[in-house]
Amino acid sequence: MERNKNGEFNWVDLSARDFEGQSKFYETLLGWKPTDVPLGEGMVYRMFKADGHTVAGMAQLSAELMQQGQPSAWNTYVAADDIDATVAKAVELGATVFMPPADVPGDAGRIAAIKDPTGAYIFFWKPSGYDDSMEYMLPGTLSWNDLGTRDPQRAIDFYSKLLGWDVQPMTEGPMPYWVVNVNGKGEGGIMPMPGMVPAEVPAYWLPYFGSADLSASVAKAVELGANVLSAPMEVPDMVAFAVLADPAGATFALMQPLRKA
Repeated sequence: MERNKNGEFNWVDLSARDFEGQSKFYETLLGWKPTDVPLGEGMVYRMFKADGHTVAGMAQLSAELMQQGQPSAWNTYVAADDIDATVAKAVELGATVFMPPADVPGDAGRIAAIKDPTGAYIFFWKPSGYDDSMEYMLPGTLSWNDLGTRDPQRAIDFYSKLLGWDVQPMTEGPMPYWVVNVNGKGEGGIMPMPGMVPAEVPAYWLPYFGSADLSASVAKAVELGANVLSAPMEVPDMVAFAVLADPAGATFALMQPLRKA
């Protein structure tokens, strides 16, 4: 399934402080298989596949960024028909440019990143050629993306105008939550920043990876050195999910679809 329609979540990658250690963690937890793409000067970009599906990427944080205290973190990407026009429109809507539009070496595609008006970073990616092994909502693959923000309404207005997302409130659940619908399908959500998050932490996008057995996956993650930030919980007849931090501190979530009996 080609993730190439404007507004679709089409990639996720990890900025790693412990490149090999974090790679081994996700390989063991989710069954990912790595392939390295040389970037020059001894650097590589690691691509992961699971069951034949392209899943995610990973790059080592530079020594300079690590010295500055940059944490390891997952980066969320969205497809854009026109990277330059999307970034220009984002700025008009109150965003700031984090990474100006640029071509990726090897004619791989065009990339850019912004900080949205609520403080969350998000990337835009338009590959030169599409990978038909990309999937969404399968075990081991990217399955959802949540934005935690202290100003949900501003975020809703921003992304709706920028990407044409249809963002609708969800009535179920103990806290406010808005579902992000892309091309008629729920692919993510927007929610108030959880109270457990320290005040100095900015708004952020949280990727979810699919699991066929959430309890077993969480237990395995803990065995591998992860910390549970939010214990497994359910949205009845919809999904079960848990939020974790990998051994180097990068936050991610696991989710398992639930089926009605």
